[in-house]
Amino acid sequence: MKGNVTLRSLCVALVMAVMAGNAGAQDWKSALGGLLKDVIGDKTTTATSIIGTWTYVGPDCQFESDNLLAKAGGEVAAQNVEAKMKTVYDKIGMGGCQYTFGEDGSYSLTIKGKTISGTYTFDSEAKTVTMKGKLGIKTVAYVTVTGNSMSLVYNADKLMSVLKTVMGAVSSVNSTASTVSGIADKYDGLRLGFELKKQ
Repeated sequence: MKGNVTLRSLCVALVMAVMAGNAGAQDWKSALGGLLKDVIGDKTTTATSIIGTWTYVGPDCQFESDNLLAKAGGEVAAQNVEAKMKTVYDKIGMGGCQYTFGEDGSYSLTIKGKTISGTYTFDSEAKTVTMKGKLGIKTVAYVTVTGNSMSLVYNADKLMSVLKTVMGAVSSVNSTASTVSGIADKYDGLRLGFELKKQ
């Protein structure tokens, strides 16, 4: 029953996009892309689908629910948040960052020539990956896999601790703290992280 409602909603959205013509095509593309990621990604995100090496391509943000997304101002809010996060990620040097998830439950994260490794567990119900580093530090990310794309996002208020763990307490991370905190405080239920492509 839930699948029929979701499929009907998707069809209605597609019809509305066609009727809208060229006006606002980019907004419709973003909105439909987000809907497809949620609908299809939920079905295809499995313990097997996350295995492999994934390279950072840009920032990603999600809201815990469609209601929160609507309250925040929809796709426009998401695009604004991602634009601000791109500035943050560019500043700390996220380009070239890679996550690797192995079949044996091991993971590694490589950024700026530095590699952090440990173990991970995948929760198929919650669609989360819990990564535990060798120092015992745990991070929990929400994961969505659609084809060769992966969205890996964290609760917004936890992102700074994730970045500090990854990068170390370097000044470029510390100097972005107020920007990330400002974004996290502005939107309830916001998740921030990365869009990745499979290698």
